[in-house]
Amino acid sequence: MIGEWIRFGLSAICILAGLFSLVVSLMGLFLFDFALNRIHAAAVADTQALFLFLVGIMIAIGFHMVALKLALILFLQWCTSPLSSHMLTQFEYRVDRNLSAHCELPTETAEAAEAQEKELVES
Repeated sequence: MIGEWIRFGLSAICILAGLFSLVVSLMGLFLFDFALNRIHAAAVADTQALFLFLVGIMIAIGFHMVALKLALILFLQWCTSPLSSHMLTQFEYRVDRNLSAHCELPTETAEAAEAQEKELVES
């Protein structure tokens, strides 16, 4: 009987922590102005929240085949979510003309961006 209550408590803590992580992520999406900050807030909190939710569910159901399926979902999501965030970040990095106004760039990157901008102006 005590074991069930401990399992319930651990499950509830994990799920509530995942919910808190998602709420903080949503706040970051609305409070940050720059797209790269928004992408970072969404990607990190999304991965963390998914981990906490699925661990909470795995604790709640015990060791069954469903828990293994949830672990596979977690693994696949951990592989794809950072990749999609990285692709969005690369897109923003290559498209944003005022990137140097938002964040510090390495000197070679800033020089290449200025040269590319001059080429666009000349043509």
